[in-house]
Amino acid sequence: MMPYLIFIAVPLLVLAGFLALVSFEERRGSRIILAGQRYRLDLTVARISFVVKHVDWGAFINDLVRTSVERATHDIAHMALVAVRALERQLTQVVRTLRARRDQPLLAPRADRPSRIQTAISYVKKTVQRSRKAPPVIQSEERAQ
Repeated sequence: MMPYLIFIAVPLLVLAGFLALVSFEERRGSRIILAGQRYRLDLTVARISFVVKHVDWGAFINDLVRTSVERATHDIAHMALVAVRALERQLTQVVRTLRARRDQPLLAPRADRPSRIQTAISYVKKTVQRSRKAPPVIQSEERAQ
């Protein structure tokens, strides 16, 4: 119960103190506490209230929405352009590589080393020659004698 009384009494005391200060300053004709800051605050509040009263809020919101949409559209178009250019660079690189491969002359067999076909043919020839020179196979009956 006591915290509730504190939460009610403190704002009432602050309000009473404020009203007493305002009545004292009115009788005196000048501000006493934080006069400079309060004058600046009064000027700022006066400017804000002037702007709030004299601004065409419909036109302001319309202009704000229009410029925001234009900016978002510009940013989206820019991102799409950057993506297309990156893809274009990749495709250009692929085309360059493919053209370089196509335009290269076929590799001629090197003189110091025979091609694979020549190696295979010579292997077959040597195998056939070795098989002709092989000794006849002795049958097991002939060995026994």
